[in-house]
Amino acid sequence: MEQQENHKVHDQINIIVQAPIAVAFLDNQLRYVAHSAKWCTDYKLTKTDLRGLNHYDLFPEISDEWRAKHQRVLNGAEESRDEELFIREDGSEQWLKWSVKPWYYHDGKIAGIVMVTEDISSQVLIKKRDQLDFKILLDLCSHANIGTWQYNNVTRELYWSDATKELHEVSDDFIPNPTQAINFYRNGESRNKISEAFLNSITRNEPYDLELELVTAKGNCIWVRATGQSEFKDGLCITQYGTFENISDRKKKEHEVKVTSQKFQKLFFNSNLGVAILDTATLQFLNVNPTLEQITKLKNKELLATSFDKLIDETDFGEWFHHLEKVLNKKTDHIKQAITLKASNGATVYTQTICNVLHDEHGDPENLVIQILDITNERKVEKEKKLFLKEIMSKNERLLNFAYIVSHNLRSHSSNFKGLIDFYKESEELEIRSKIISMLDISSDNLNQTIEDLNQVVSVHSNKIELKNIALKDFVLHTLESVSLEVMKNEYDIEVDIKNDTKIVAFPAYLESILLNLITNSIRYRDPNKQLKIIISAKIRNESCTIMVSDNGIGIDLERNKDKIFGMYKTFHEHKDSNGLGLFMTKNQVEAMGGNISVQSKVGTGTKFTIEL
Repeated sequence: MEQQENHKVHDQINIIVQAPIAVAFLDNQLRYVAHSAKWCTDYKLTKTDLRGLNHYDLFPEISDEWRAKHQRVLNGAEESRDEELFIREDGSEQWLKWSVKPWYYHDGKIAGIVMVTEDISSQVLIKKRDQLDFKILLDLCSHANIGTWQYNNVTRELYWSDATKELHEVSDDFIPNPTQAINFYRNGESRNKISEAFLNSITRNEPYDLELELVTAKGNCIWVRATGQSEFKDGLCITQYGTFENISDRKKKEHEVKVTSQKFQKLFFNSNLGVAILDTATLQFLNVNPTLEQITKLKNKELLATSFDKLIDETDFGEWFHHLEKVLNKKTDHIKQAITLKASNGATVYTQTICNVLHDEHGDPENLVIQILDITNERKVEKEKKLFLKEIMSKNERLLNFAYIVSHNLRSHSSNFKGLIDFYKESEELEIRSKIISMLDISSDNLNQTIEDLNQVVSVHSNKIELKNIALKDFVLHTLESVSLEVMKNEYDIEVDIKNDTKIVAFPAYLESILLNLITNSIRYRDPNKQLKIIISAKIRNESCTIMVSDNGIGIDLERNKDKIFGMYKTFHEHKDSNGLGLFMTKNQVEAMGGNISVQSKVGTGTKFTIEL
């Protein structure tokens, strides 16, 4: 009967060892009675049938501590451990979860021990790796001034790192709890968000990463980035952990950028300047404001479909692009340039532009911002001002010519009159007196003609003077009458080499002033060691007339004075009547009639003026 019962026990054992777990039955001598297949695979045994073998022979590395446990079990004790290191004979390590109990015969006697083990090496390694990762994370966070936290849901203990305590402005010995931790967040949206995130982390294993406002123990309001995640086992949250980071500076900068962006947008769309944002590489319009639409007479979508280089003058673009290369190479920080645009209606738009570069977070050029001021009306006003100034200057020149002719030409007539009258008084010869009367008559006619010409100068109100066809030889001879007494008294040799049919188109008052000035200059700067000789000649070529007035006077040093010969108030000789205005007025009058004047001279030889009309 007893033997039958014992066979039943062995049958039950054989059924158990078929289970997919590592289990072994040993007798009182610790010899294997039965074992599962997994027992051999877990311990990497070469044999698959261990029955009859002694446990210590199979595992000689078993320590005395384990041997003592086996003896206690054989005396009825039960031993177990959730996690224990088993070092094998070859030095390899196995982490085991184990349980050892006695097993009995039907009469209640201890038949041996039954061992159930589980190789948990992989789980332990993962756990230790996570612990190492967390330790490394704590170290990194400490150096980066990022706080960490960990909450044990089993013990209800909340851990804060030193950086976390510093962030909350609490003492080093402060012991937090979850309720306190949540209450640090600003009441309202921030506290509601963290409460919901913390609850979802516990119940749904949902990680979170939030940016929230937090009020420290000292009442300071800061922005933090709070992260958290959970570790679950058997469907329950065991622990939660995460980080705290003070992001107040970044949030402040983001706020400043936002405010700046809002201001820029307001200025962009409401500016009286045309403003555009361009792509740096293609110069394509990315955004334009309404003012630019008004300037170019193009709609927003039309501008966005084109590029900046398509709107501006080709020459202006070449110069602008040259400056752009300098800006992109950081040789200068902006472009300021006047640019001509073509509006869609074909109108020319004159603008003043300023272009700046927007850089990305790496400092590389990203976009261009160009401001465009329409100065077309200003240019028109400026042009009108220039025309008005030109007209004023022209009238000023005519007034100056008038004043010069009055002072110069009339003075010549006046001096000639006075000289002839004085000569008349001094002479008693009838023939000479008769000749003087004739000369006075001619001088009187010439004076009348000069006054008539002056009246014409006064009456002219346009930029053009009234040119007339003039018989040049007669005109020259009449002009010489104004200095006839000077010529007669000093026996100067004046030769007029002009054909009788030579005609010239000129303004009489100016031509008389020009000839008188050149003739009187020849007289004034004559060589005292020579008899003065003046030659006045003219040639007609290709419908233009060239008048030459030459003398054998003291001459002008052109090497020193060539560039200032016709300048205002420029003199080249010491003479009491020299005022530096004569040649300036002569050139002015020649050019007023559309001609030009040049000079050839040599010191000690004489001077030759050439006038082309």
